[in-house]
Amino acid sequence: MPALLLLAFVVHAGPTDAPPRPDESEEIRILLGNDRGSVRIRGTSLNLSGRPSLPRDEVSVRCRNGEVQVQGASFPAPLVVQSPGPLRAFGRALRGRVEVFCDGDRWLAINVLPMESYLGAVLGGEMPVTFPLEALKAQAVAARSYALMRKIEARTEGRPFHLGATVLSQVYLGLAHEDPRTAAAVKATEGEVLALGVTPVEAYFHASCGGRTESGAAALGRPLEYLKSVSCPCENHSPYAHWHAELSAAELGKVVGLSDLISVEIISRTESGRASRIQFKSSKGGERTLSATQLRTALGYLKLASTWFDVRRDGNRFVFDGRGSGHGAGLCQWGARILAERGESYRTILARYYPGTTVEKIY
Repeated sequence: MPALLLLAFVVHAGPTDAPPRPDESEEIRILLGNDRGSVRIRGTSLNLSGRPSLPRDEVSVRCRNGEVQVQGASFPAPLVVQSPGPLRAFGRALRGRVEVFCDGDRWLAINVLPMESYLGAVLGGEMPVTFPLEALKAQAVAARSYALMRKIEARTEGRPFHLGATVLSQVYLGLAHEDPRTAAAVKATEGEVLALGVTPVEAYFHASCGGRTESGAAALGRPLEYLKSVSCPCENHSPYAHWHAELSAAELGKVVGLSDLISVEIISRTESGRASRIQFKSSKGGERTLSATQLRTALGYLKLASTWFDVRRDGNRFVFDGRGSGHGAGLCQWGARILAERGESYRTILARYYPGTTVEKIY
Protein backbone atom coordinates (compact mmCIF):
# COMPACT_ATOMS: atom_id res chain seq x y z
CA MET A 1 0.00 0.00 0.00
CA PRO A 2 1.49 3.42 -0.91
CA ALA A 3 2.65 5.41 2.10
CA LEU A 4 0.08 8.19 1.59
CA LEU A 5 -2.77 5.68 1.42
CA LEU A 6 -1.49 3.84 4.49
CA LEU A 7 -1.29 7.09 6.47
CA ALA A 8 -4.82 8.04 5.47
CA PHE A 9 -6.12 4.59 6.45
CA VAL A 10 -4.50 4.74 9.87
CA VAL A 11 -5.59 8.25 10.85
CA HIS A 12 -9.16 8.10 9.57
CA ALA A 13 -10.22 5.99 12.53
CA GLY A 14 -12.31 7.69 15.22
CA PRO A 15 -11.52 8.01 18.95
CA THR A 16 -9.41 5.15 20.30
CA ASP A 17 -12.13 4.04 22.73
CA ALA A 18 -14.90 3.97 20.10
CA PRO A 19 -15.90 0.74 18.35
CA PRO A 20 -14.91 0.57 14.67
CA ARG A 21 -17.57 1.30 12.09
CA PRO A 22 -17.60 -0.02 8.50
CA ASP A 23 -17.43 3.47 6.94
CA GLU A 24 -15.31 5.13 9.61
CA SER A 25 -12.31 5.66 7.34
CA GLU A 26 -14.29 8.23 5.35
CA GLU A 27 -16.13 9.91 8.24
CA ILE A 28 -15.55 13.35 9.70
CA ARG A 29 -16.47 14.45 13.21
CA ILE A 30 -17.63 18.08 13.62
CA LEU A 31 -18.02 19.79 16.99
CA LEU A 32 -21.35 21.63 16.87
CA GLY A 33 -21.24 23.04 20.39
CA ASN A 34 -20.39 22.44 24.04
CA ASP A 35 -22.00 23.87 27.13
CA ARG A 36 -23.84 23.14 30.35
CA GLY A 37 -27.60 22.82 30.55
CA SER A 38 -29.37 20.94 27.80
CA VAL A 39 -29.14 20.49 24.05
CA ARG A 40 -32.20 19.72 21.92
CA ILE A 41 -32.01 17.30 19.01
CA ARG A 42 -34.92 16.66 16.65
CA GLY A 43 -35.68 14.05 14.00
CA THR A 44 -38.18 11.35 13.10
CA SER A 45 -38.38 8.06 15.01
CA LEU A 46 -35.28 8.89 17.01
CA ASN A 47 -32.98 6.05 17.97
CA LEU A 48 -30.78 6.51 21.05
CA SER A 49 -27.64 4.38 21.28
CA GLY A 50 -29.36 1.45 19.59
CA ARG A 51 -32.50 1.47 21.73
CA PRO A 52 -35.81 1.09 19.91
CA SER A 53 -37.11 4.14 18.11
CA LEU A 54 -38.90 6.70 20.22
CA PRO A 55 -42.39 7.88 19.33
CA ARG A 56 -41.33 11.46 20.04
CA ASP A 57 -39.43 13.52 17.47
CA GLU A 58 -37.39 15.60 19.91
CA VAL A 59 -35.14 14.89 22.88
CA SER A 60 -33.51 17.15 25.44
CA VAL A 61 -30.07 15.90 26.40
CA ARG A 62 -27.95 16.97 29.37
CA CYS A 63 -24.95 15.68 31.32
CA ARG A 64 -24.74 14.93 35.02
CA ASN A 65 -21.46 13.76 36.53
CA GLY A 66 -20.28 12.36 33.24
CA GLU A 67 -23.53 10.51 32.50
CA VAL A 68 -26.01 11.40 29.76
CA GLN A 69 -29.61 12.03 30.79
CA VAL A 70 -32.55 12.12 28.39
CA GLN A 71 -36.00 12.89 29.77
CA GLY A 72 -35.16 11.20 33.06
CA ALA A 73 -33.48 8.14 31.52
CA SER A 74 -29.74 7.61 31.94
CA PHE A 75 -27.40 6.51 29.17
CA PRO A 76 -23.66 5.86 29.17
CA ALA A 77 -21.67 8.47 27.24
CA PRO A 78 -21.38 8.97 24.38
CA LEU A 79 -25.06 9.00 23.49
CA VAL A 80 -25.58 8.24 19.79
CA VAL A 81 -28.67 9.93 18.27
CA GLN A 82 -29.85 8.70 14.87
CA SER A 83 -32.89 9.13 12.66
CA PRO A 84 -34.05 7.66 9.32
CA GLY A 85 -33.93 11.21 7.95
CA PRO A 86 -31.97 14.35 8.76
CA LEU A 87 -31.47 15.44 12.34
CA ARG A 88 -31.92 19.02 13.51
CA ALA A 89 -29.75 20.69 16.14
CA PHE A 90 -28.22 24.14 16.65
CA GLY A 91 -30.58 25.63 14.10
CA ARG A 92 -29.46 23.46 11.20
CA ALA A 93 -30.43 20.23 9.44
CA LEU A 94 -27.74 17.57 9.59
CA ARG A 95 -26.82 14.38 7.79
CA GLY A 96 -25.36 11.46 9.70
CA ARG A 97 -25.65 11.07 13.45
CA VAL A 98 -25.05 13.20 16.54
CA GLU A 99 -22.92 11.91 19.41
CA VAL A 100 -23.11 13.58 22.82
CA PHE A 101 -20.05 13.26 25.05
CA CYS A 102 -19.88 14.38 28.68
CA ASP A 103 -17.17 16.22 30.57
CA GLY A 104 -18.63 16.33 34.05
CA ASP A 105 -21.78 18.43 33.64
CA ARG A 106 -20.73 19.82 30.25
CA TRP A 107 -21.85 18.23 26.99
CA LEU A 108 -20.10 18.14 23.65
CA ALA A 109 -22.36 17.57 20.63
CA ILE A 110 -20.57 16.12 17.61
CA ASN A 111 -22.03 15.55 14.14
CA VAL A 112 -20.54 12.43 12.54
CA LEU A 113 -21.11 12.10 8.80
CA PRO A 114 -19.41 10.94 5.61
CA MET A 115 -16.52 13.16 4.54
CA GLU A 116 -17.99 13.74 1.08
CA SER A 117 -21.38 14.83 2.47
CA TYR A 118 -19.60 17.20 4.83
CA LEU A 119 -17.62 18.72 1.96
CA GLY A 120 -20.76 19.39 -0.08
CA ALA A 121 -22.03 21.58 2.76
CA VAL A 122 -18.62 23.18 3.43
CA LEU A 123 -18.30 24.32 -0.18
CA GLY A 124 -21.66 26.06 0.06
CA GLY A 125 -20.53 27.86 3.20
CA GLU A 126 -17.02 28.75 2.07
CA MET A 127 -17.33 29.66 -1.63
CA PRO A 128 -20.16 31.17 -3.71
CA VAL A 129 -21.87 28.29 -5.53
CA THR A 130 -22.03 30.48 -8.65
CA PHE A 131 -18.24 30.25 -9.06
CA PRO A 132 -16.99 28.16 -12.03
CA LEU A 133 -16.91 24.41 -11.50
CA GLU A 134 -13.09 24.25 -11.69
CA ALA A 135 -12.85 26.79 -8.86
CA LEU A 136 -15.33 24.77 -6.80
CA LYS A 137 -13.32 21.61 -7.48
CA ALA A 138 -10.13 23.33 -6.31
CA GLN A 139 -11.93 24.38 -3.14
CA ALA A 140 -13.23 20.84 -2.62
CA VAL A 141 -9.72 19.36 -2.75
CA ALA A 142 -8.35 22.08 -0.46
CA ALA A 143 -11.16 21.60 2.07
CA ARG A 144 -10.76 17.82 2.02
CA SER A 145 -7.02 18.14 2.55
CA TYR A 146 -7.49 20.55 5.45
CA ALA A 147 -10.08 18.25 7.05
CA LEU A 148 -7.76 15.23 6.69
CA MET A 149 -4.94 17.07 8.44
CA ARG A 150 -7.25 18.03 11.29
CA LYS A 151 -8.19 14.34 11.59
CA ILE A 152 -4.53 13.46 11.90
CA GLU A 153 -4.13 16.14 14.55
CA ALA A 154 -7.21 14.94 16.47
CA ARG A 155 -5.91 11.38 16.43
CA THR A 156 -2.61 12.54 17.88
CA GLU A 157 -4.29 14.63 20.57
CA GLY A 158 -6.93 12.01 21.37
CA ARG A 159 -9.91 14.36 21.09
CA PRO A 160 -13.32 13.04 19.98
CA PHE A 161 -13.88 15.61 17.21
CA HIS A 162 -11.82 16.67 14.21
CA LEU A 163 -12.99 20.22 13.45
CA GLY A 164 -15.34 22.92 14.62
CA ALA A 165 -18.16 24.30 12.48
CA THR A 166 -17.15 27.98 12.31
CA VAL A 167 -14.79 30.13 10.26
CA LEU A 168 -12.01 29.19 12.69
CA SER A 169 -12.12 25.70 11.17
CA GLN A 170 -14.28 25.41 8.04
CA VAL A 171 -17.75 26.91 7.84
CA TYR A 172 -20.25 24.05 8.17
CA LEU A 173 -23.96 24.86 8.25
CA GLY A 174 -25.40 21.50 7.28
CA LEU A 175 -27.94 20.61 4.61
CA ALA A 176 -29.04 24.19 4.02
CA HIS A 177 -25.74 24.96 2.29
CA GLU A 178 -25.62 21.92 0.02
CA ASP A 179 -26.17 22.65 -3.66
CA PRO A 180 -26.12 20.60 -6.91
CA ARG A 181 -23.00 22.49 -8.01
CA THR A 182 -21.11 21.83 -4.79
CA ALA A 183 -22.19 18.18 -4.95
CA ALA A 184 -20.84 17.95 -8.51
CA ALA A 185 -17.49 19.46 -7.48
CA VAL A 186 -17.16 17.07 -4.55
CA LYS A 187 -18.14 14.05 -6.68
CA ALA A 188 -15.67 14.97 -9.44
CA THR A 189 -12.80 15.08 -6.90
CA GLU A 190 -13.95 12.27 -4.58
CA GLY A 191 -11.15 11.12 -2.29
CA GLU A 192 -8.59 13.56 -3.71
CA VAL A 193 -6.22 15.49 -1.43
CA LEU A 194 -3.16 17.65 -1.87
CA ALA A 195 0.13 16.04 -0.94
CA LEU A 196 3.78 16.99 -0.79
CA GLY A 197 5.57 13.77 -1.66
CA VAL A 198 3.68 11.18 0.40
CA THR A 199 2.43 13.60 3.07
CA PRO A 200 -1.00 15.30 3.01
CA VAL A 201 -0.76 19.09 3.38
CA GLU A 202 -2.55 21.73 5.43
CA ALA A 203 -4.40 23.43 2.59
CA TYR A 204 -5.32 26.80 4.08
CA PHE A 205 -7.51 29.11 2.00
CA HIS A 206 -9.07 32.56 2.17
CA ALA A 207 -11.50 34.81 0.28
CA SER A 208 -9.21 37.26 -1.53
CA CYS A 209 -5.49 37.95 -1.26
CA GLY A 210 -5.60 41.40 -2.87
CA GLY A 211 -3.12 40.55 -5.62
CA ARG A 212 -0.49 38.47 -3.85
CA THR A 213 -0.86 35.65 -1.33
CA GLU A 214 0.98 35.65 1.99
CA SER A 215 3.47 33.07 3.19
CA GLY A 216 2.32 30.58 5.78
CA ALA A 217 5.01 31.77 8.18
CA ALA A 218 3.87 35.41 8.04
CA ALA A 219 0.11 34.76 7.96
CA LEU A 220 -0.26 31.82 10.32
CA GLY A 221 3.07 31.22 11.98
CA ARG A 222 3.25 28.05 9.87
CA PRO A 223 6.54 28.00 7.87
CA LEU A 224 5.30 25.38 5.42
CA GLU A 225 7.19 25.16 2.13
CA TYR A 226 4.03 24.92 0.04
CA LEU A 227 2.51 28.07 1.56
CA LYS A 228 4.62 30.59 -0.34
CA SER A 229 3.74 34.11 -1.42
CA VAL A 230 2.62 33.98 -5.08
CA SER A 231 1.08 36.47 -7.48
CA CYS A 232 -2.68 36.35 -8.04
CA PRO A 233 -5.02 37.96 -10.62
CA CYS A 234 -7.66 39.00 -8.05
CA GLU A 235 -6.20 42.43 -7.21
CA ASN A 236 -8.94 44.49 -8.87
CA HIS A 237 -11.48 41.74 -9.44
CA SER A 238 -13.20 40.97 -6.15
CA PRO A 239 -15.56 42.70 -3.72
CA TYR A 240 -12.53 43.03 -1.43
CA ALA A 241 -10.28 44.84 -3.94
CA HIS A 242 -10.42 47.89 -1.67
CA TRP A 243 -11.91 48.36 1.78
CA HIS A 244 -12.11 51.18 4.27
CA ALA A 245 -12.57 51.21 8.05
CA GLU A 246 -12.66 54.05 10.58
CA LEU A 247 -12.34 53.97 14.37
CA SER A 248 -12.38 56.78 16.87
CA ALA A 249 -9.22 57.31 18.89
CA ALA A 250 -11.16 56.33 22.02
CA GLU A 251 -12.47 53.11 20.44
CA LEU A 252 -9.09 52.04 19.09
CA GLY A 253 -7.32 53.07 22.30
CA LYS A 254 -9.67 50.93 24.36
CA VAL A 255 -8.90 47.91 22.17
CA VAL A 256 -5.12 48.30 22.47
CA GLY A 257 -5.16 49.37 26.12
CA LEU A 258 -4.03 53.00 25.76
CA SER A 259 -6.04 56.11 26.62
CA ASP A 260 -5.61 59.39 24.71
CA LEU A 261 -4.27 57.61 21.64
CA ILE A 262 -2.45 60.08 19.37
CA SER A 263 -0.60 57.98 16.79
CA VAL A 264 -0.70 54.64 15.04
CA GLU A 265 2.26 53.64 12.88
CA ILE A 266 3.05 50.50 10.89
CA ILE A 267 6.69 49.88 11.82
CA SER A 268 7.28 46.72 9.76
CA ARG A 269 5.71 44.85 6.88
CA THR A 270 5.93 41.32 5.52
CA GLU A 271 7.60 40.54 2.20
CA SER A 272 4.20 40.65 0.47
CA GLY A 273 3.56 44.20 1.75
CA ARG A 274 1.11 43.42 4.54
CA ALA A 275 1.35 45.13 7.91
CA SER A 276 3.39 43.11 10.39
CA ARG A 277 4.04 45.20 13.52
CA ILE A 278 2.07 48.28 14.57
CA GLN A 279 3.09 50.84 17.20
CA PHE A 280 0.52 52.80 19.22
CA LYS A 281 1.33 55.93 21.26
CA SER A 282 -0.72 57.98 23.70
CA SER A 283 -0.38 61.60 24.74
CA LYS A 284 0.50 60.39 28.23
CA GLY A 285 3.71 58.77 27.02
CA GLY A 286 2.38 55.24 26.87
CA GLU A 287 3.38 52.98 24.00
CA ARG A 288 2.34 49.55 22.84
CA THR A 289 3.28 47.37 19.88
CA LEU A 290 1.00 44.68 18.47
CA SER A 291 1.22 42.40 15.48
CA ALA A 292 -1.26 43.19 12.72
CA THR A 293 -2.80 39.77 13.29
CA GLN A 294 -3.35 40.57 16.97
CA LEU A 295 -4.99 43.87 16.07
CA ARG A 296 -7.24 42.23 13.48
CA THR A 297 -8.30 39.57 15.97
CA ALA A 298 -9.01 42.18 18.66
CA LEU A 299 -11.05 44.44 16.35
CA GLY A 300 -12.82 41.62 14.54
CA TYR A 301 -12.40 40.16 11.07
CA LEU A 302 -15.35 42.15 9.75
CA LYS A 303 -13.80 45.44 10.84
CA LEU A 304 -10.31 44.73 9.43
CA ALA A 305 -10.81 42.41 6.48
CA SER A 306 -7.10 41.66 6.15
CA THR A 307 -3.68 42.79 7.37
CA TRP A 308 -2.87 44.42 4.02
CA PHE A 309 -3.62 48.03 4.93
CA ASP A 310 -2.33 51.55 5.52
CA VAL A 311 -3.45 53.62 8.50
CA ARG A 312 -3.66 57.39 8.97
CA ARG A 313 -5.09 59.84 11.47
CA ASP A 314 -7.96 62.09 10.41
CA GLY A 315 -8.91 64.43 13.24
CA ASN A 316 -9.99 62.30 16.16
CA ARG A 317 -10.31 59.17 14.05
CA PHE A 318 -7.96 56.58 12.58
CA VAL A 319 -8.62 55.48 9.03
CA PHE A 320 -7.60 52.09 7.63
CA ASP A 321 -7.47 51.61 3.85
CA GLY A 322 -6.83 48.06 2.76
CA ARG A 323 -7.32 45.31 0.24
CA GLY A 324 -8.05 41.61 0.32
CA SER A 325 -10.00 39.53 2.81
CA GLY A 326 -8.68 36.83 5.09
CA HIS A 327 -5.24 35.72 6.26
CA GLY A 328 -3.94 35.55 2.69
CA ALA A 329 -2.21 32.14 2.78
CA GLY A 330 -2.91 29.31 0.34
CA LEU A 331 -5.84 29.24 -2.08
CA CYS A 332 -7.31 32.63 -2.95
CA GLN A 333 -10.96 31.90 -3.73
CA TRP A 334 -11.51 34.95 -5.94
CA GLY A 335 -8.24 34.28 -7.68
CA ALA A 336 -9.40 30.70 -8.30
CA ARG A 337 -12.58 32.08 -9.85
CA ILE A 338 -10.66 34.31 -12.25
CA LEU A 339 -8.24 31.53 -13.23
CA ALA A 340 -11.14 29.11 -13.82
CA GLU A 341 -12.87 31.69 -16.00
CA ARG A 342 -9.66 31.88 -18.02
CA GLY A 343 -9.87 28.15 -18.66
CA GLU A 344 -7.46 26.76 -16.06
CA SER A 345 -8.21 23.36 -14.49
CA TYR A 346 -8.56 22.83 -10.76
CA ARG A 347 -5.24 20.95 -10.70
CA THR A 348 -3.44 23.90 -12.31
CA ILE A 349 -5.13 26.30 -9.90
CA LEU A 350 -4.06 24.24 -6.91
CA ALA A 351 -0.48 23.95 -8.20
CA ARG A 352 -0.32 27.75 -8.35
CA TYR A 353 -1.38 28.36 -4.77
CA TYR A 354 0.36 25.33 -3.20
CA PRO A 355 3.71 25.11 -5.08
CA GLY A 356 5.33 21.68 -5.14
CA THR A 357 2.19 19.73 -4.24
CA THR A 358 0.29 17.15 -6.28
CA VAL A 359 -3.31 15.95 -6.20
CA GLU A 360 -3.52 12.35 -4.96
CA LYS A 361 -6.54 10.05 -4.64
CA ILE A 362 -6.58 8.30 -1.25
CA TYR A 363 -9.97 6.52 -1.45
